[in-house]
Amino acid sequence: MKAISKKYQKNNLRAAYPLIRRTAAFLAICLILTGTIGPRIISHGLVGKDGFQIYGGAGKSLLFGLVVLAVLVGRRKQTIKLTKWMPCQITWIVLTILAAIISWIGISQLIAGTQGILWPVVVNISMLSSVVFAALGTIGVVILRKILNTYKKELLISLGLSVIFYGFLYAVYNLWQILATSVLYSVKWLLTITGIHASILAPRTLLLSKFGINVAQYCSGIESIALFSGLYAVIGVLDWGKFNKGKLLWAFPIALILLFGFNILRVYSLILAGYYINPQIAFSLFHTYAGMIFFIIFSGIFWLISYRWMIIDKSIKTI
Repeated sequence: MKAISKKYQKNNLRAAYPLIRRTAAFLAICLILTGTIGPRIISHGLVGKDGFQIYGGAGKSLLFGLVVLAVLVGRRKQTIKLTKWMPCQITWIVLTILAAIISWIGISQLIAGTQGILWPVVVNISMLSSVVFAALGTIGVVILRKILNTYKKELLISLGLSVIFYGFLYAVYNLWQILATSVLYSVKWLLTITGIHASILAPRTLLLSKFGINVAQYCSGIESIALFSGLYAVIGVLDWGKFNKGKLLWAFPIALILLFGFNILRVYSLILAGYYINPQIAFSLFHTYAGMIFFIIFSGIFWLISYRWMIIDKSIKTI
């Protein structure tokens, strides 16, 4: 039975590779879009205005939901047969780019102080449209319909957990000031031992000779910690019977400490890039989804190393 199970798992994973690649392409486009448009919204003080405040939490919830969906779908014996990616889907990619350009123009209008409801509506619609167009261009209409029909239960569970995560994320946001202060002093210490003079301007601004950086909630690591905690809980519940309970519980705080340390190194490396290469790097990447890339890398490495260590039956190799 174990040999059959291993063979099935290998075949199931191989069959999922095309969908994984297309989903990864979709996420990559989303990261590029948010990494380009997000910094302009934040740096010009538009967060909290015109409906932009919902996108930070919504984006993290979307990422969380996709990861949960991938975990649930990976446990199903039923797989969908994918159609080939068609060149005609480039049309959707072109529309994605056009929607992003319209968003950029609209944000420029808002930065210039244009009043009225027109441009906020245009920007929000174009931003949401760019995400939809990106999904259609990378995954495809036919495959999205197949996913909807085949994995209705998994989609509903993922959607429900995403909504719960959205509330959980905003509940723990209150901790960001504590974490941001820890990041601030840790990064200052790292800069000092590197030979770069830095001073702190209350409450959380780090001043260097070339520029200053405000260490706020986007640098605190609170979002990555919330994402990791939510994913840890989902995997823990799904595989509760497979795990050594002591290892599962003890590994969690250790993982959070490592994740927080990883975030400190992320902020430190961005400041170094801004200091030695171009300050604009620090300003632009500081407030983007770059932290989510670090989160994905960390989570992948953590589960790759720890999953087999935590389970009771060592013949089980996949999550």
